[in-house]
Amino acid sequence: MKVIIIAVAAVFLAGPFATAQRILVNHTSVALFEHIPSAYAEAASQLRLLFMDRSVGGNINDALSCLSRPHAEAPNSCKRFAHRDERYAVDPSEVHWKGSWDRGSWQYAFWPAGCAEDPRCFIDYAEARVDSFDVLGFQFSYLAVMPGSRLADPATGFFGTGATGGSAADYAAFEARHPSKKVIWWTTSLARSIGTVEARDFNDAMRAYARTHDLVLFDVADILSHDPSGQPCFDNRDGVPYLEENHPDDGMDLPAICPQYTTETEGGHLGSISAGGIRVAKAFWVLMARIAGWDGRVTAVQNPVSGRAPTAVRLDVRPNPSHGDLQLQLATRGNADVVVRLVDMFGREVLPRRNAVTDERGRLTLSVQAGRQPAGMYVLLLQLPGEIISRRIILL
Repeated sequence: MKVIIIAVAAVFLAGPFATAQRILVNHTSVALFEHIPSAYAEAASQLRLLFMDRSVGGNINDALSCLSRPHAEAPNSCKRFAHRDERYAVDPSEVHWKGSWDRGSWQYAFWPAGCAEDPRCFIDYAEARVDSFDVLGFQFSYLAVMPGSRLADPATGFFGTGATGGSAADYAAFEARHPSKKVIWWTTSLARSIGTVEARDFNDAMRAYARTHDLVLFDVADILSHDPSGQPCFDNRDGVPYLEENHPDDGMDLPAICPQYTTETEGGHLGSISAGGIRVAKAFWVLMARIAGWDGRVTAVQNPVSGRAPTAVRLDVRPNPSHGDLQLQLATRGNADVVVRLVDMFGREVLPRRNAVTDERGRLTLSVQAGRQPAGMYVLLLQLPGEIISRRIILL
């Protein structure tokens, strides 16, 4: 059964995802993690995700698991801010987070044997499981853009018409075959030595393609090639000694992973210091909240997760699952205006809005007639002053 879920922006302006909508998450998006409305965090956590990658994807997967625990309970491997070269240690705030972020519905898969970095392999793998997921995507690793790679070749590379492997056209066709799904397009991971012309050209082409086609783009390369202060980082062929590495300056500045995010001199894994993985994981939550419907705006309204006492005391919705009408009982701490909505994962309202007011005791009882909607999962959404609460609803 397909999961259908939505959240609403803190400013109460949810936009439908009925058509293609461009979403870009890059290094400037990391700070938005602290402002994700709690309703959208909940909605994002319920989306069933599949992403495929090599070892850096495993690092990202581990970082997402870090965020699933309160910071105080997370293992030390999630919170390393020291570096074996003290020049590249980060502020402890870079590896800190509030609350816990449930990623239990998000699945990482390593490439199947014998077909790593082949988009056709991902498509075949995903097609066999597509009904189990709402959001899908894969990433090319930095190994796919090593010197000599043809991935960025305009004729035979990923964006070419004569691609020797799976192409952007194949990936777009997969997306078109499944309009109820969201497909993520990724830039590559990066390493200290990659930093290559091939990586730069491919990632620039990916950004241009995403702009032209209004795609969902997770720009990992941009995130990893900017340090915590937002300054760009370049490859290690710069004539600057670093531990056992001392490559001469080649006169080219090619985007590469910042040394604050890896302790490797040539590679780009994110595990030995936590800042890179945590930054990508925070940005990924921003991405998933955007896919769930958040417009990315920062408002003055606080999230309940940050400690504000909620207006609502209790919300009961019965029966759930239901074949028809839903009986809603709401209790609040005082008299409040309430807007009741039933929506699907794209923000589309499937029933007219209901406006209601709790009585003097802060109680509201209401019947929501949903029996004519197709079977599946929906979200019953209640907007109160300064508060959004939701319940997943299963219609049979």
